Amino acid sequence: MRILSSAQACGFGPVSKLTAITALFPDDDVDFIGQELSLDFAHRHRHRFGEITHGDTSRWEDLDEGLRSADLVLSVMDAELVFWAVRARVPVLFFDSLLAFWLCGRSMRELAARAELVRSASLETARVVYEELAPHERIMLAHLLARRSYAQNFPGVPERIAEFTAVGADHVELCGPIIDFTELRASLDSAPPERPAGLLVNLGGFQNFFLDYDSHNAYLAMLERWVRDVAARNPDLGRILVCCGAYGEAVTERVGEVDVEFTFLPHGDFLRHLAHTPLYAVPPSLTSLHEAVVVGRMPLLLPEQHYGHIANQRALGDTTVGRMSASLQLLDERFDVPEDDLEGTRELDRQTRELLGDEGGYATVRGHMDARLDTYRNLTAAARGTAIREVGELLGGPSLADLLDASAVDGLLAAPGAAFPSLAGRVND
Repeated sequence: MRILSSAQACGFGPVSKLTAITALFPDDDVDFIGQELSLDFAHRHRHRFGEITHGDTSRWEDLDEGLRSADLVLSVMDAELVFWAVRARVPVLFFDSLLAFWLCGRSMRELAARAELVRSASLETARVVYEELAPHERIMLAHLLARRSYAQNFPGVPERIAEFTAVGADHVELCGPIIDFTELRASLDSAPPERPAGLLVNLGGFQNFFLDYDSHNAYLAMLERWVRDVAARNPDLGRILVCCGAYGEAVTERVGEVDVEFTFLPHGDFLRHLAHTPLYAVPPSLTSLHEAVVVGRMPLLLPEQHYGHIANQRALGDTTVGRMSASLQLLDERFDVPEDDLEGTRELDRQTRELLGDEGGYATVRGHMDARLDTYRNLTAAARGTAIREVGELLGGPSLADLLDASAVDGLLAAPGAAFPSLAGRVND
C-alpha cells in the first residue's frame, strides 16, 4: 500500500506524531510532502519515510502526482492535505492532538453541511466554502472529511467528540498518546549518555504561524538568558542541555563551572537524554507532557511560548505540575493576552520582547522562574512520581496501535464509499 503523509508545520508536535504513526505501517511505503520545520524534521528521521518531497499542501500542483499513486493519506493536523485528498477521492486518516483547543465560531451542524459541499460541489465552490473558514475551523472540518480521525485525549476532548457524534460523525475516535513508543522503549532500555545533563531544557520546534527563529524570537532570547543565569547560580548541575529546532549547529558555552549546550538532537537521542535526566524543563507542550509521563520524568513547566500553551496550562491548573508551572499569565495581570491563537501569540511575543529591554521586568520573571526551579529540585522522588501519575490520568485512552491494526485499516479501505463518509441526510436531523 502506498501512503502519502504530511503534518502541520507548527512546532515539532505534529510532525513528531506523524513520525511515530509511520511505525504502525511497517509494511507500507509512507511518503512525505511538506515544508519548513516539518520537512526538516522528516529529513532528520528519513528512516521512517520513503520519498521525502518539498511541497506546499495547499497547492494541488504540488500534490497531484503523490495523490494519483496513493491508496491512503495520513494527515496530522494538515487540513489542506485533507481537502485535496477528499477531492481526489483518496481516503484519509486524520490525527489531532489538540481537539479541545480549536476555537470555532460556527456550529458543528454548519461545519457538517460545509463538509458535504467540499465533497460533492464543484471545485470552485468547495474551495470557497473551505477558505471562508478560520484556520481552527478548517481542522474541525478535516475531522468531518476524514474516513477516520483520531483525537489524542486531554481535558475537553471527549466532550468535543460528542459534538461530532451529535451530527452523525461517528468516525471520530478518542485515543491515548500519539507518541513514538518504539523510540521511547529504546530510550528506556538504553544505557545513560556518557555525560548526562544535570538539567534538560526542551524548547521544541518553536516555529509556527507567527513565531520564527530570526525575528519573532523574543522567547528564545529570554530563555537563553535565563539558562545562563541558572548555570551561574547552580554550579552543581555540571551540564545543561537546551534542545530546540533553532539550534541547527550545536554550540557549547562555559558558564562558571557548567557547560551549557544549545543543540537540535535527533528525536531518539533526545528521548535517551530525557529517560536519564534528573531535571526536565519544558513549556506546556502536549507532546512533551505525554513523553514525560511515559518515561516517568516530572516536567517543570516553563512560561508559555504561544497562546496554545496558555490553554494547556489552564487545563493542567489543578494538578501539581500545573500549580508549579512558571507562567507569565500567573505572574502578573499585565501579561493578559487576547483569547485568540494568532493575536494572543503576537501579544505574548511583544510582551516578552518588552521584558528583555527592561532589567527590572526581566529580574521579576527570572525570580519567578528561579523560585519554581528551586521548589521543583527540592521535591522528593515520591512527590514527583505522584505528580506525573496525576498528569497521566488526564491523558489515557485506547492505544492508537490497537485502533490502527492492519485488519481494521484494510476493512476501512475496502468499505463501500470509504473515501467519503457522507453525513448527508443526517445533518438536518
